[in-house]
Amino acid sequence: KILPCVRREQVTMRHGRAKSSRRTLQFYRLNAPHIVKSPYKILLDGTFLAASIRNKVPLHDRFSKTLQHAEFTFYVTRSTLVELGNLAEEAEKVNKSGVRGKRNHATNLGEDVEAILRMARQFGLDECEIIESDGIPPDESTERNGESSKKKKNKAFKDFSDASIDIFRLSTVGGKNNFSYFVATQDDALSDALRSMPYVPLFRLGRAVLLLESPSAASRRFTSGVEQVKLASAGGLMTLEERRIVDVLKKKEKVKLQEKVKEEEKKAKKRDAEQFGVSFGGAFTQRKESKRAKGPNPLSCKKRKV
Repeated sequence: KILPCVRREQVTMRHGRAKSSRRTLQFYRLNAPHIVKSPYKILLDGTFLAASIRNKVPLHDRFSKTLQHAEFTFYVTRSTLVELGNLAEEAEKVNKSGVRGKRNHATNLGEDVEAILRMARQFGLDECEIIESDGIPPDESTERNGESSKKKKNKAFKDFSDASIDIFRLSTVGGKNNFSYFVATQDDALSDALRSMPYVPLFRLGRAVLLLESPSAASRRFTSGVEQVKLASAGGLMTLEERRIVDVLKKKEKVKLQEKVKEEEKKAKKRDAEQFGVSFGGAFTQRKESKRAKGPNPLSCKKRKV
């Protein structure tokens, strides 16, 4: 009796996730069409690869369902593969020595960490297109100062690894993800940083369930700002000269409205002064006396009998 209820809840949850994914894709399709185009470009993080191996998630099947069976391509940076290799070597040394080293995100993978990390790295080598370090855009702030990004990291990246920095730069080019990457990561710091930038779709794993996050607040704010600009410029069809003419006409209408309001206020003050005998400033004025009849109208009176 319990099993049908459990299945019904699971089906409802699946439908809810599918509906949420459709809405998210529709948002990006309307407001950032450069992102939602086939084949989709999915940039995988080392933490995401390791979590998918640990939970035995069939990534191709899950991404295909979430993206409504559209074509997609997996990408991984060279720094991510190097990071996974280094962590696997550290895990191997720990297993041999029996002494646990510095705590990092690899320690949360449970037992057999070395095997999971090596399998994650192998998946990146076999199933993903590799982005070399030459393809990573440089940091604009370090470029202005004439310093190498490898020597001096930005303050915003102080808690980031080299792999996370590369992913952040790739997915935030131009301030609105000009390279059109979907980012899949389990790193909370990287996720928070990407949510503060517009138009960066995020994937994450909730245990063994693949989730596409709803558009971030930064994306919605950026979209509302673009819509306001479109409304002000008639959908972007107005020329600069036409905008100037419209601004001049708006100023003239504003001046006319202010003059009209002032005239109405003066008339209201005058009415109050005539009615109550007091001017708006508080000074008393003589109230005008209405003319009274001196006597009865002789034409409306009966003649006296003689």
